[in-house]
Amino acid sequence: MTSRLPRNWSPQVARAQGGVFTARQAILEGMTAAQVRRRRDTGIWRRVAGSALALDGTELDAWARVHAAWLTWPDGVACLTTAATAHRLPVPADPVLHVVVPDHRRPRLNLQGHRVPLASADVVRIGQAQVTTHRRTIVDCLGWLPEAAADGLVAWSLTRGHLTHADLEASVEAQRGRRGNPRRRRVVEETRNGALGPAERRLHELLRGAHLSGWCANERVVDGAGIIGRADVLFPAERLVIEVDGFEFHGREKFQADRDRQNRLVGAGYTVLRFTWSDLTRRPDAVVRQVVAALTRLRAEVGRRG
Repeated sequence: MTSRLPRNWSPQVARAQGGVFTARQAILEGMTAAQVRRRRDTGIWRRVAGSALALDGTELDAWARVHAAWLTWPDGVACLTTAATAHRLPVPADPVLHVVVPDHRRPRLNLQGHRVPLASADVVRIGQAQVTTHRRTIVDCLGWLPEAAADGLVAWSLTRGHLTHADLEASVEAQRGRRGNPRRRRVVEETRNGALGPAERRLHELLRGAHLSGWCANERVVDGAGIIGRADVLFPAERLVIEVDGFEFHGREKFQADRDRQNRLVGAGYTVLRFTWSDLTRRPDAVVRQVVAALTRLRAEVGRRG
């Protein structure tokens, strides 16, 4: 039978599963066990995770990954970074598929089981696979990712309204005594006053230390075209926006997005100050002087207009 099939043949069912399938599915569509074994042994098919196979060279997207997990453990629920990529959350690449399972199971190739309680409300279906919900996935990842990645995820989630500070506090209460909760508690405390990362927290310290008032953090700013974004710090009366760039490299797309955002802010009548991590840590006095100078000038302009 194999001689009558093209080299790139795979079961029809694989199309709905992102290109992944099992040996059993191939046999159900007409192959013999020996023919399946030959394709695996010669590398035409490769095992990608657990029991899941794919044509050699197949690029696995998020849909394929959650289905690879489902094909191996159909009673499991994809979680952590596996669910995060399915929900298009900004998390680091992870070759391992993570699955909540109801009982202890030994790890399989690129597949790791986790024993954690899940309510039915915490689970959604993506295709055939069960996956933790968008919000539950964020909460779980905050307690499991490396610190820098967790900081990035919480900032992304809070600024886009995918999560509120109240959600974070509720998650800490719900996860008492479980792995990752100390880190979630740290995130709650660090974001309580609106700071979404180390650079924002440092800026807040400088503003408070200089006894500057009238500002708010992580505040939404709009223009005639709609929402521009959230300002790291906004002095609304003076229409002064302060942005911090942090200490990580964001790449060309982020650089361009920041410049587009700044142009919209200026066009909407805001004054924009930008500071780097180096500014905040090595030249804090200069940062405060620039903020004070901008506020003095803007308040004088407001007084003349008033």
